[in-house]
Amino acid sequence: MSKEEEFVETVKRMFPDVNVEIKENKWGRKRVWMNVPREKFREFMKFLKEYDEDTHYSIAIEEDVGEAIDFSIHFLLKYEDTPGISLIVKTSVPKDDPVLPDISDIFPISLQFEREAMEMIGIDFENAPDKRRLFLPDDFPEGIYPLRLDDKGIPEEMVKNAGHPYLLRRGK
Repeated sequence: MSKEEEFVETVKRMFPDVNVEIKENKWGRKRVWMNVPREKFREFMKFLKEYDEDTHYSIAIEEDVGEAIDFSIHFLLKYEDTPGISLIVKTSVPKDDPVLPDISDIFPISLQFEREAMEMIGIDFENAPDKRRLFLPDDFPEGIYPLRLDDKGIPEEMVKNAGHPYLLRRGK
């Protein structure tokens, strides 16, 4: 049994409501994909840290997917025995309640990605120790999130007047 399969079996035993898939790329490299319900998100993060205290939090990506917002984190586990376990953990929040628990006490590096998601797409990380903006200026309007595709995203008139150096629309 591979490291990935062992890990997946452990997760299935401890978190039966987590959807799991192992995918293999054309070079034979495996990656584990997990969809964790937001109610189990913090508990799952604690489990990862206990499973491998050296778990490496690489990056987080937030995405507007219609009625929900996805928040995905890439981790590398057990990397002392190359290759490590490449893991993507995704959780979703509804747009009308975009709240996740802060995990910066478990993975300190997560705070910068949480701050990005707060200002760019509107996820609120409960109990985050620092909710200041990371990229947007302090005078950027509250309640507008550049990565949202709905009515909370950037209005067309803001884009048109933003002085963006690239051609946004032909003839304008």
